[in-house]
Amino acid sequence: MQIGSGYIGSPMLEKSESNHEVIPSPPATWTIKYSFYKFSFSNDQECHVSINGGDPIYLRAGQGFQMDAHDSPITSFKISESGITYNFLGAHK
Repeated sequence: MQIGSGYIGSPMLEKSESNHEVIPSPPATWTIKYSFYKFSFSNDQECHVSINGGDPIYLRAGQGFQMDAHDSPITSFKISESGITYNFLGAHK
């Protein structure tokens, strides 16, 4: 069983810049980056995303992406294209 410490997500629809990191920096008092054991991403346009520095993956418009505690934790989620409208939600350790 996974026990987390909190949730973060988009406060509203967001728009990407080229090679945009979706996951924000943690609070200044933290010494580690966010590590999500649950993560959900919704995209309004087709785009490519890179997860944890991996190769770009194509997503159709509206396809989105989600993972849970059975998958590898996510510490980086980047959108390759600019102008992509999206939102995300994550549960972190």
